Amino acid sequence: MAHDTATRNKVRAKYIGGMPLTSAADAAHVPYNTARRWKAQALEEGDDWDVSRSARRMTKGGIEEMANLVLADLAEQFTHTLKVLREDRKLSAEARARIMVQLMDGYNKAIAAATRAMPDANRLAVAMDVIKHLTVLFAERFPKLRPQFVHAVEQLGDELAKAFGPSSR
Repeated sequence: MAHDTATRNKVRAKYIGGMPLTSAADAAHVPYNTARRWKAQALEEGDDWDVSRSARRMTKGGIEEMANLVLADLAEQFTHTLKVLREDRKLSAEARARIMVQLMDGYNKAIAAATRAMPDANRLAVAMDVIKHLTVLFAERFPKLRPQFVHAVEQLGDELAKAFGPSSR
């Protein structure tokens, strides 16, 4: 029995969405072997259903989580590259400077893109930085008021989570 493209797309969408291939096939009223054949054909044509499924799982936590993962990986690569640059004595100062400028440009662009993708994360970071500085200030200059400050900061934390959290949009 021949199936239309919409049925094939339904199987793919269900599989990528997290269903086992057997369940995706059942949901679309398609034999399991047909779904397996479609998946294999798609792979030959450059559409890897498993890669798409993994990407969806990675982004399931939301754009904030994905941006944080990407930025963390970028920061790790950036740090490693800086270490390699410091250790490589064969590079000229000019080449080293050029690479550093390219690294900084890429890093700044990534940060800017992440800020556009999750504008509240930047505001949350500033708020958390202010709280950190206030905590140090109270510990050093107003130790007797510290219990009241800690109580207020705990309540503020809940308010910041509401204001800047992913569900605030």
